[in-house]
Amino acid sequence: MNAIYERTSVRQYAPEKVSDQEIEKILKAGFCAPSAVNKQPWQLIVVKEKDNLEQLSHCSPYALPLKEAAFAIVVMADTSHHLADGYDIQDLAALTENMLIEAEDLGIGSVWLGIYPEKERIEWLKKHFELPDHIVPYWVVSFGYPLHEQKPKDKWDPAKIHYETYGEKAI
Repeated sequence: MNAIYERTSVRQYAPEKVSDQEIEKILKAGFCAPSAVNKQPWQLIVVKEKDNLEQLSHCSPYALPLKEAAFAIVVMADTSHHLADGYDIQDLAALTENMLIEAEDLGIGSVWLGIYPEKERIEWLKKHFELPDHIVPYWVVSFGYPLHEQKPKDKWDPAKIHYETYGEKAI
């Protein structure tokens, strides 16, 4: 499973479109994620139109990659169909990570753009998409074919691993 080791954040995209079949594969991978008591609180908005992506790029000062993206997915929680906020975050994170890894496996770059817990960003998305009160946007993920090759960072750090108790480093 090399995709998990090769995945890196991609913020610049080539102008190529991503096929609907590839988008569906990414979405299906997300839905394979575990969720607390199998509540699956996720709701997703797929944004493909360039004008809509440009507008969406204003949801956060860090959302500029959306202007060049082939598509984006707004990841939201349906709070009428969940256990609690803390579980929503875990469930949505698992769904999102699955989508990021599937995208990498397909040769599609992506970057996770934070919205939650920034109230003004949440409100911007709620207003923009006319979301009902029980739907809460947590983040947006932009996708597209990378403009240039990027090497993933080596994040392996054995110093952060403890065995049996904090402070015990090696077996």
